[in-house]
Amino acid sequence: MVNFVESFIFENLMTVCVACNTVVLALDWYGISDEEEASLTQINQIFTYIFISELGIKLISIGPIAYLRDKMNYLDAGVVMLSIFEMTIFSGGGAGGAISAFRTVRIFRTFRVLWVAWLLKGMKSM
Repeated sequence: MVNFVESFIFENLMTVCVACNTVVLALDWYGISDEEEASLTQINQIFTYIFISELGIKLISIGPIAYLRDKMNYLDAGVVMLSIFEMTIFSGGGAGGAISAFRTVRIFRTFRVLWVAWLLKGMKSM
């Protein structure tokens, strides 16, 4: 399984997922309709589950010590944790109006978009 996680295909697949997720995050705008926002939220959640799976697969296949040796994984894990936090806080469950007002800030999404820049910086070909 270690070979799969370190393979060209797996790395490129995850890079494509990050790029696609960035596009989805960029499609959000002020005044978006409820239906469009719900669709974008569902797509965003799918990507979050993909990234959670990636983190889990990496941790299981290469182990936590090897995982932590690669500094790129710190950013990946941080973004996954922010994504989980965003999903739980902004899911509309019980937090009410205070969370709805705070929702316009979207600082978590900014970190996720910056993730793409960090990934591009880390690519050997760049």
